[in-house]
Order: sequence, then C-alpha cells, then structure tokens
Amino acid sequence: MKHATLAAALVLIVALLVACSTDDEPTPQPQAEQSRTEPNAAEQSEQDQSTDPAEQDRTEPNAAEQSEQDQSTDPAEQDRTEPNAAEQSEQDQSTEPAEQDRTEPNAAEQPEQDQQPQAESQQSQQEQQQATAEEQQAQESEQDRTSSDAAEQAQQAQEQTDPAEAERLRLLAEEISANATVTDVVGINAWLNGEETSIALELAKGNIVLVDFWTYTCINCVRTLPFLTAWDEKYRDHGLVIIGIHSPEFAFEERLENVRGAISEHGIEYLVAIDNDHVSFRTFQGARRFWPRKYLIGPTADGSPMGVLYDHIGEGDYAETEVVIREALEARGRDLSGVPVGVEVPEPSRLGQPTGQTRELYMGWRRNSGRPYAGQDAYFLSAPGIDTLFRDVETSEREHNRWYLEGLWRIEEESIVHARQTDDLEDYVALIVRGRTANLVLTVADDGQPYDVFVEIDGRWLFPNEAGAHIQWDADGRSFIRVTENDLYRLLFLPEWSEHELKLSSDSDQFRLFAFTFGSYVGGE
Repeated sequence: MKHATLAAALVLIVALLVACSTDDEPTPQPQAEQSRTEPNAAEQSEQDQSTDPAEQDRTEPNAAEQSEQDQSTDPAEQDRTEPNAAEQSEQDQSTEPAEQDRTEPNAAEQPEQDQQPQAESQQSQQEQQQATAEEQQAQESEQDRTSSDAAEQAQQAQEQTDPAEAERLRLLAEEISANATVTDVVGINAWLNGEETSIALELAKGNIVLVDFWTYTCINCVRTLPFLTAWDEKYRDHGLVIIGIHSPEFAFEERLENVRGAISEHGIEYLVAIDNDHVSFRTFQGARRFWPRKYLIGPTADGSPMGVLYDHIGEGDYAETEVVIREALEARGRDLSGVPVGVEVPEPSRLGQPTGQTRELYMGWRRNSGRPYAGQDAYFLSAPGIDTLFRDVETSEREHNRWYLEGLWRIEEESIVHARQTDDLEDYVALIVRGRTANLVLTVADDGQPYDVFVEIDGRWLFPNEAGAHIQWDADGRSFIRVTENDLYRLLFLPEWSEHELKLSSDSDQFRLFAFTFGSYVGGE
C-alpha cells in the first residue's frame, strides 16, 4: 500500500512537469524587423514630431492597411520590401560603414549633427536680423527724405496759397501787364506739364520767360527741341520759365493725345500751352508768322517791366540764344557763376553744303492756291473733294520744287488722298529731291489701322545707308514705312548732299499726304 501510494505520487509529479513544459512562449522576431515595425517610445515620439501627417500616413500604414498590404503583395515584392531574418542579418553585416553612418548615426555623431543645424540656424537668424536692421534703416532714411520732400512741398503750397502773397503777386502782375510793351499768352485751350500761368505773373515772381512757338510735325521745330529741353533742365532753378506754345499747322495736331505723345517722345518737361485757335500765334507774330519762333521776355533797358529781350526766327544761333538767357537772368539778380556756358547737344551745321535745297512742299489746296507746289494742271482744274485721275509727266519734264501724281487721287484742304485700293502699287507721287534728308507728314487710316507706303529713289529700293529712321524692308527687299501714327516720318538720310527722284506708292485708299520737308545738315536731320 505504501509502495502504491508512492508510485501514485511520482505519476502526479511527472504529469505536473509535463504540463509546465508545454506553456507557449513568444517567438523571437529578428531585431532589424522588430526595430522597423515597432519603434520604441523615444523613436516614435521623434517620428511623430518630424513627419507631417500626410507623410506619416503615407509611410506608416495602420494595422488594417498593413494587413491588406501583406496579403496583396506578391512574394517577390514582399521579399524585396521586407527581408526575412537571415537576409536582414546579412544586410546588416554587409552595409557599408558610410551608408550605415548616413542612415543611422551613432550616439557620438548625433549631437554633432544636431549642433550643426543649430549653428546654421543661429547664423541665418543673425543674417536675417542684420537684413531687417538694414531694411529698417533704409525705410527710416526714405521716410526722412519723404518727410523732407513733403515739408518742402507743403512750404511751397503754403507760399502759393498764402492769400496775402497771392494777392501781392496778382497786383504786381496787373501792374506789369499794364505797362508791358508785348502781349501776354492769350486764347489758350489747355495747359500741359503744369498749371495755367501768364508771362506777367512769372515776371512778378522774379523769373524771365522764354516763349517758343512750335508744332510737333514741323521738322524745323523738332530740331530745336533738344536745346530747349537742355536749357530748361539747366536754368529752371535759376529763374528761367519756358512756355512752349503749340500752334498746330494741321487739324490733327489739335488733338491733345497727339501733342502728349510728342511731349513724351521728345522728353519735354516745361510748360506747353495749347493754342489751337492760333490766338497767341497771331497776336505775338502779326502778319509774319513762323514755326519755330522764340521770344525772350523780361524787363527791358528802356524801363518796360515786360518787353521782348530777344526775338529769333527758325533754327540755329543756339549759343547766342543761351548768352542772352544768361544775361537776362543775371540782370534779375541770379547768380550763374557756378553754371557753365553751353549744353551737351551737338549743333547741326550746313557749312560746305551746296545751296538749292528742296523747299517745303504742301499737298492740300489751301496752301497751293497762292504759291503752287503741285506740278500738274489737272490739280488746279479738279474740284476739291472729287476723285481725279492724274497722269504723270515724263521724268525729264519734272520741275524741282514740284510734286507729281499718277493714278486716282482726291484733293482735300490740307492733304491729298489716294482714292482707290490697288494691287500692284500702280498709283504714286513723285518729285525731285535735293538735300540730305526727306520727311513726310502722314496720318493713319480713318479706322486707325496701319498701312504701308513703299519708297524708291531713282527707280530702285533704298540701300540701308540711304534710309531714314522709319524705313523698313519686306521679304522681297522693298523699302517701305508703316504708318501707325499721325506724325512726321523720316524717309531719306543720305550719306551726302545729292539729287534724286523720290517716288512713294501705296495700295491703301487711306494713304493721305500733308507736306514734305527736307534738310541739308551735316551729320543730322
């Protein structure tokens, strides 16, 4: 019995031992795979902070997505993206140190890398602070300058709007005007580049006034503009006031947008008075009226507070004009000791050029009635506004200072108009030219669209060294101008003074000609 009890106890112990040895234990996971799929708390925290949510979702799918991916990935792809323990161990052993260092820095290297971005960040912050300080300094400087300008403008405005000062100037201007020996600017339609003024008011302020009569398609006027703009820039702060009185020669020159375009083109900053009705033009010049013409006005030696100090007709004599300007300013008490004489504008010269340059030629019936420029009887026999067929004369029969027509044309008050559309440039205007340069006043089509005018000399197309500033060439080598504005167009700029036959033709029925002008200056138009 005793033995049986002992045997039973032994059997029970053995059974207990067997039961203990069959408990499940977790299977060890390869270390690399375990690190990849289950980062520790510190690593997970770093990833959460450094990865944006979109990137985190893309790189770390949740459990459901991971399970679906594991099931759907083919074996080859699964092997490529998730190596088993043996492969992982082999890869861990075979990874190059440089690659290993790049992807998994050790503890010693990590602080050094952390310090480098911090140093760069500090440097960047310092540079940014320096740039901000410089920007603030520049802004403060600009504010100071703006404040200074604003203060100066405010002071000027206060002087201009001071009732007592304004009344004093008005009364003085009235006294000057009452004792003047020359008229003031009158009949002005508009003022450009500044506020309305008068010669008497400018003299009351202690200035002198240079009045210049001009019109923007006049080549003689255009040649003087560089000198006027240079004098304005040089003497404006010393009491010279220039008033350019724009008195148009043709109706289209009355349009303010056209004059504004010319002002911009030539860099004019002085006052421009629009004299569309020619009131000032006639009042100043009387019966003998010219473009350009300059009057320098100020107190005269005979005691007049407002008289003509200098009167110059046409171009030239720029040095002489500047001397008179300086003398008038100094007589008003202006100190010009630090202002050198002369302007950096080359003065054109006709020295050595032959005489007999072609005169200015007008096309409309108003300018042909008393001094004819047209060379054909049919012009004077046709009625204005009626389309007339013209036949050109032989080249040998052409007279200098006349122009000739071929084809259907219509005569208007200020111009002639090509009266039909053609296909082969069969209609034209021709003339003999003597000089170095030739220019033509043209206008755009009625609908504003451009058109082309072809230019020949002596029966051929122009060479580049003969071409004016507006000449172009088409694919066939034909020289032409494209009419895009109501303006003066440069046709010829010849190497030397010479005589040629000039012919112009266009297929457009909008080809409208106003006047030819010519020049003989050496090295200029």
